Amino acid sequence: MTKDEFIQELEVLIRARYGVILINTLEEERALDLLTDLARKLNKRLLTWSCTRGLVMDGNTAVHPDTVDLMTAIAKAEQLAEEPSLFVWLDLQSHLNSSPVYIRRFKELAQEIRERMPSNSIIVGPLMEIPTELQKEVTIIDMPYPDLNELKMIISQFAQQYRDRNDLQIDCSESALDALGRASIGLSKTEIENCLAKSLVQHKRITGEDIDFILEEKKQNIRKSGILEYVDTEKLETADIGGLDNLKKWLEIRKKAYTPEAEQFGIGWPKGVLLVGVPGCGKSLSAKCVAASWKMPLLRLDLGRVFGMYVGSSEANIRLALSMSEAVSPSILWIDEIEKALSGLASSNQSDGGTTSRVFGTILTWMQEKKSPVFVFATANNIGSLPPELLRKGRFDEIFFVDLPNEQERAEIFRIHIKRIGRNPENFDIAKMVKLSGEASLGDGVRLTGSEIEACVNQALLEAFFVRNSEGHPEGDVTSADIERAIVQSVPLSRVRKEDIGYMRTWATDNAVRASLAPESALSSAPESPAMAEVTVGRNIDF
Repeated sequence: MTKDEFIQELEVLIRARYGVILINTLEEERALDLLTDLARKLNKRLLTWSCTRGLVMDGNTAVHPDTVDLMTAIAKAEQLAEEPSLFVWLDLQSHLNSSPVYIRRFKELAQEIRERMPSNSIIVGPLMEIPTELQKEVTIIDMPYPDLNELKMIISQFAQQYRDRNDLQIDCSESALDALGRASIGLSKTEIENCLAKSLVQHKRITGEDIDFILEEKKQNIRKSGILEYVDTEKLETADIGGLDNLKKWLEIRKKAYTPEAEQFGIGWPKGVLLVGVPGCGKSLSAKCVAASWKMPLLRLDLGRVFGMYVGSSEANIRLALSMSEAVSPSILWIDEIEKALSGLASSNQSDGGTTSRVFGTILTWMQEKKSPVFVFATANNIGSLPPELLRKGRFDEIFFVDLPNEQERAEIFRIHIKRIGRNPENFDIAKMVKLSGEASLGDGVRLTGSEIEACVNQALLEAFFVRNSEGHPEGDVTSADIERAIVQSVPLSRVRKEDIGYMRTWATDNAVRASLAPESALSSAPESPAMAEVTVGRNIDF
């Protein structure tokens, strides 16, 4: 819903004499500004109530000091409601929840307004748990965050105040306003003004270069939610992923769907992707690198934090998390190891009163119907724990299976991690490392994962450092032999969980797309072992 649509809908509810309208928002100041303009348009008085000031008319005239008491304020509102008025109630939730008397009096006021008075009661604040007695009286309307045009206007109005200052650099050009406005999507008016004020203090400027301040504010908002985590992807790129070329190509095509040209062409927003497969083979790293490549914020949803101890809090938490991901869109919502949070779904009605089922249902409905550009990147290790509703078409654009890395992929992974420790891969025997880390040395169906390769490189580096310092060889450095020794000493996960990995491969044959491209040359000319045939599971895509 845009701002104009919100105002139009609110005006219709007011004209239709709805008794109580709840504006769901945390932007109290902005809501009051919009209501002031609407009251003026409708020729109604605007009276606000708070627990500190009581009833105040038109923003500055106190009606009576005794109206700080809610009961007195409601009685006074009944008298004033004979004339066309908008009564805006702030801080109301704690009062209504504290006593049934308040609920009854507020309900009586709502009924009188609806039946015979040319006025309306409007509650402004975050969505509250509406008392059962009032549910038939209250109509909820969500106030949207500022859209791009409103954001540009907010930024321009703030910057205009300082244009005459010679010691400040103020850029109000269309390009600067557009850049700042797009970066500010998902922030409130107050938060945007705070960012601009911070830039003035620190850098004496408001220009298109101040996007970093805005992104930092978004990170703060995510942290304050306690449910979402803003993941830093600044130093990552898709080249940090070894292998998974099929997945990379698929994601590169989806990246172009977020361009203005794609929107004009009629292409909709991608829904998301589900990665299932062997732990330690790059699923989580892929989420981080995609966010870096797409230049979008990566928000990690910890479903464990969603479940609260109070009735209804879990459902409210997931709605908050999903709305926040939409507020900072375009964004990537990363749900890591989704099967763990949904493991109790089958017995939810008996174990938690159905809370897990309701949370899961909220996620599914949102994934199916969301209109905002939020790309869902979900990962799972245990296929058997995934509910079938999650896997059907329409939830995700595609499901990929991530298998143990083949020869070429392991060679690429070794090079990546050797570069990461500041060494030249050309000085190492990559071919021998690939052989030692595969089935030719470890046995059929057993290979090192990407994370195990990283651990071997780190172990070799640590041991080389120890030898260099303890045995008096300052010129010594990590060598191929050090990494090879670490490989031989490792215990591969694929050996410990061989049956589980076999089950995943069988499932993926008909249900998922292979994340890795298996070049014909690699399979026909120099296979690692007959078990390599197991790798080529899943459908392939002809790009």
